Amino acid sequence: AGLSHIVETLEIFDESFDFVRSLPNIDSESPKTTILMEPLGVVAAITPWNWPLNQITIKIIPALLVGCTVVLKPSEITPLSANLFADLMSQAGFPPGVFNLVQGRGPTVGEALARHPLVDMVSLTGSNRAGAAVTRAAADTLKKVSLELGGKGASIVFDDVGPEWAEEIFHGVDFYNSGQSCNYASRWLV
Repeated sequence: AGLSHIVETLEIFDESFDFVRSLPNIDSESPKTTILMEPLGVVAAITPWNWPLNQITIKIIPALLVGCTVVLKPSEITPLSANLFADLMSQAGFPPGVFNLVQGRGPTVGEALARHPLVDMVSLTGSNRAGAAVTRAAADTLKKVSLELGGKGASIVFDDVGPEWAEEIFHGVDFYNSGQSCNYASRWLV
């Protein structure tokens, strides 16, 4: 699931991707500003149960491309997608230790990763509860934390939207993937 999203993510990192970018100066007296994308170290990637292979790919590949090593902790509900991904990484020839897979429940394994002193960053896609727990666990080591937490907010439909379009959105989009994606609306304001 989510093949087009995976392909788009990989296309961003084609051979022309620039890991060093200069920003334009505000004025001639300002110093030049440069953004350097470089490895952080060990990244713990914690992924959700919905769209499992998609979520794994779009977290792991960018981290590896900038030179990080990764420890993946997938949802305990969807372990087989992660096993398949690990097999693919092995078949692709990644050296041992560059990509690592650990299975288990979030409150134990996820928390252990977030607390571990050798983990430099935690990237979590999950619930607000999981995000709060990871943030608390990572606080003592002052590691970087990136959270993509449950959305499901309201969608606003303005009065200039035609009824055909609104009906397609109401009945089509929110029931795609059984309505179990973080970007789907839980309510509509018309």
